[in-house]
Amino acid sequence: MFSDLTPLPVIDSHVHVFPPEISDALQKWFETYAWPLRYTGTAEEALERLFDNGAAGAVLLSYSHRPGIADQLNEFTAQLIKRFPHTAGLAAIHPHDAHPKDILKRAFDQFGLCGAKIHCHVLKTAPDDPALFPVYEAVLERGGVLTIHAGREPHTEGYGIDVRTITGVERVENVLERYPSLKMIVPHLGFDESERFYSLLDTFPNLYLDTTMVLGGFFDVEVNSGNLIRYADRILYGSDYPNIPYGMCTEVDSLLALNLGEDTTRKILFENAASLFPIKARS
Repeated sequence: MFSDLTPLPVIDSHVHVFPPEISDALQKWFETYAWPLRYTGTAEEALERLFDNGAAGAVLLSYSHRPGIADQLNEFTAQLIKRFPHTAGLAAIHPHDAHPKDILKRAFDQFGLCGAKIHCHVLKTAPDDPALFPVYEAVLERGGVLTIHAGREPHTEGYGIDVRTITGVERVENVLERYPSLKMIVPHLGFDESERFYSLLDTFPNLYLDTTMVLGGFFDVEVNSGNLIRYADRILYGSDYPNIPYGMCTEVDSLLALNLGEDTTRKILFENAASLFPIKARS
């Protein structure tokens, strides 16, 4: 349990939730193209497990793999937020939805969501594609947060294209130059370009990175403890739970093993997410 591992509270800033029919298909996709999943079942079961294991809060994410389903996904996320009060939620949106700004307005005003999630690999769309500009503008207008899987990794043939050709640090920089006030989180510490993403933090004060699946040793990625300490104000713990191949506490345990100091560890595990998202975290 999180509470057994550390006296510090833990907010998971990257938790995936989908309605059952989409979740079932997604789990099969992961088993075929990505990695074997440690957890299966419904989103409700996943969140009950997360909080039973001591999580203080969670940010719930889904993403649209095709136009026309964003409202359904956003309403589902809103229902989970009502059921699990220590959560916040980001909206799904597809760049080819009809009237994406109207969909996001409903997500914010009607469903109580606080930003948006974009998965460039799934969308087969570059982060600096103008089709996504209305999404950025809608999030920016509301002071929301954008979590965008815009780094090159992890890639898999299951996406149907070489996603490394449409993603990466330079394309993210293009977006930030156009929208420097946009609060943006790039998952996976931006690997395999982590050093370059860290450098962007020096230039763009509204850019953040999250740790999804980088700390636990599943990928062959070297974690630079010095950068975690230097940029502790701009890094959030996130897990990709429940779509992970190991136990939910694995990466928290790995983070603690780095011995970064209590101040740095508290910021990454809790304080940064608590400041960025409207979460009423458990004490």
